[in-house]
Amino acid sequence: MAKFVLIGGGDVGRGNTSYQTEVIDKKIVELTGKVNPNFLFVGLASSFSDSYFDTMKKIYKELGCECVYLKKKNIINNPDIVKNKINDADIIYFCGGDSVKLVNDLKEYGIDSLLREKIKTDVVIAGISAGAIMCCNKGYSDSLKMRGESDKYEFVDGLGFVNINFCPHFVMDGERCNELVTDVSDEVIVCVEDISALVVTSCGDVIGNVYLYDGKFKKINYLDIK
Repeated sequence: MAKFVLIGGGDVGRGNTSYQTEVIDKKIVELTGKVNPNFLFVGLASSFSDSYFDTMKKIYKELGCECVYLKKKNIINNPDIVKNKINDADIIYFCGGDSVKLVNDLKEYGIDSLLREKIKTDVVIAGISAGAIMCCNKGYSDSLKMRGESDKYEFVDGLGFVNINFCPHFVMDGERCNELVTDVSDEVIVCVEDISALVVTSCGDVIGNVYLYDGKFKKINYLDIK
């Protein structure tokens, strides 16, 4: 079965930003158990997917990966290429950006169905921020704020590959944290800081700082996911 690495956020070294996610990127490659795994980048959540891929390609080539990119024009015009790239991938990496757009595009082009088959294999699925939300039941997202459709953070639907609710970019007592406490009544939320991740294998291991919210916040070192 698939392994998931759900990243709260952090700079990947794109543009003038620093490179903060090295420990997590190395873990993603390690989880494949391969020396030269095939890395597939999916940039549908981002408006800057080409430059995003250039950055991730540099990182993952240095980690021994063969890197390919699922381009929007391939998705629209060449479904066989899409299927082959997904089938060949040892790692599928979903970047950050607009959670709603990502989930809608995956459904519109039938990629969600391909992924549901792929996760029956030993692929590693990695997602950062919006990419992590997509993997879960739902996530606490700023996508509707970015779209001008809300003035606050809102829960948005993911594809439910991992049976949790996810909050990225978590900062204790920060804006997102305070709104989350107001919005949540009886749900359990996994809250992940930047430069941190929940690693879902046979259980949920932790890199960095991860919290479980069930009416109060508790820092966790692992999570039993059913």
